[in-house]
Amino acid sequence: MKLRVFILAAAVLAILAPSCDKNKEKGSEAKKYAGIIFNEVAAHDETEEFATWVELYNTSSETISLEGLSFFITDSYFKGQKIGELSGSMAPGERKVVSTEDSSLATGFASNAAFTLVLGPSNSDPVATFEHKDDEPSLGYFASWQRIPDVTGEMRKLTYSSPGKENQLFDFSKTRRTAVWTWGSHLSDLIADDGAKMRELKRLGYDHILLNYAGYAKKNYHNQAVKFTKLADEIGLTVHVWLQAFYDGGWICPIDDEKKAYKEEVYERIRNEATEYLENWAVKGVHLDYIRFGGTASSHNWGVGENAVNSVNAVNRCCREIREICDGYDEGLITSAALMPEANSSQYYGQKPAEMAKYIHVLMPMIYRYGSYNMSDDTFKSNSNHFADQAAKGGGVSWTGIQTYDANTQGMTAEKMRRDIDLITETRSEGIVLFRYQLGTFPDITDLYK
Repeated sequence: MKLRVFILAAAVLAILAPSCDKNKEKGSEAKKYAGIIFNEVAAHDETEEFATWVELYNTSSETISLEGLSFFITDSYFKGQKIGELSGSMAPGERKVVSTEDSSLATGFASNAAFTLVLGPSNSDPVATFEHKDDEPSLGYFASWQRIPDVTGEMRKLTYSSPGKENQLFDFSKTRRTAVWTWGSHLSDLIADDGAKMRELKRLGYDHILLNYAGYAKKNYHNQAVKFTKLADEIGLTVHVWLQAFYDGGWICPIDDEKKAYKEEVYERIRNEATEYLENWAVKGVHLDYIRFGGTASSHNWGVGENAVNSVNAVNRCCREIREICDGYDEGLITSAALMPEANSSQYYGQKPAEMAKYIHVLMPMIYRYGSYNMSDDTFKSNSNHFADQAAKGGGVSWTGIQTYDANTQGMTAEKMRRDIDLITETRSEGIVLFRYQLGTFPDITDLYK
């Protein structure tokens, strides 16, 4: 919790605030402002680097003067204290954001404690009121309470926010089916020069970024991750957190072979990580990498059938639990998973694409044709078709993962990369994913996947 450095300033404002008695003598003045509502509220006073802000909206058909209208807060520090005054006017359908960032709010308020925010000529004469109770969830860094549908709906918590813009749930169908895998170490390059590289990716037709979890988890990346998140929202890039399910510098087996049971702590870790990044970082999806065994899947099979403890069920369980978490938010959040490129290899990896696709929206088979696989054009395309067909059986879709470098790990030219992309567009794959950022020259693909 921040120290309330604004207490003295707020006390001065209190002297200027009209008393309740005077309001009673004059009668309610709130009706002059009828039509002004709270459309979005973000309380972040518990986290010093994030602003507290409020979005107002004029629902009326008339321009409304804001003169004499103020904000009042009641929480564990203040009891109906004035924390900001409005001026000017709002036209019909206009939005107005007031924030601690520009001091239009004199102090913030915290989402991890109870508070009541009032907009009105006085605290006892409200035009709009927003109340947060002690037993209700707090907000992540980029989360807010907002009306869904915009303006007309009830306030609800979302993990992402939209200050000054229409409130709406994420709609995956409105994005291009194009993505790029990026590491946490790429953040500094992505955000440099006001996100010049991010803007270029968007300009070339790439809509999704799969950012490795280290970009959020490592403290030395924190400030870069904050800036990256803000820029991605501004530019219109969709960000997914890239989790490493059964690998962390070494393979993590999710099955206890001695007990012939699942290691609950492994699944709990993955669930907790997914929840943490969804809550705090406004990501629109969870991407599962290393959602497999390292070639030893068949040695961890202790039965057959849907309820048996075996490698395929271990993989499917993780996919199911992550899907349940994402669906639980009811925000349009997306699941995706990286798959090995061999067909019918569940005995090695525990991956059965058709079964995974029951829970995973987008399968992303890593069909890396150069190097050890050395695929011909025909094999490259047939593998892409195989995963697309398997995904469809489970109710999902497949985006083909493509290398951006050759067998010598040299980045490819835009022309050569585009040739591989064009081959995939001839298959039943519904999108492409490039591995990786900072290797090769990405081609313009704005003519694809519109």
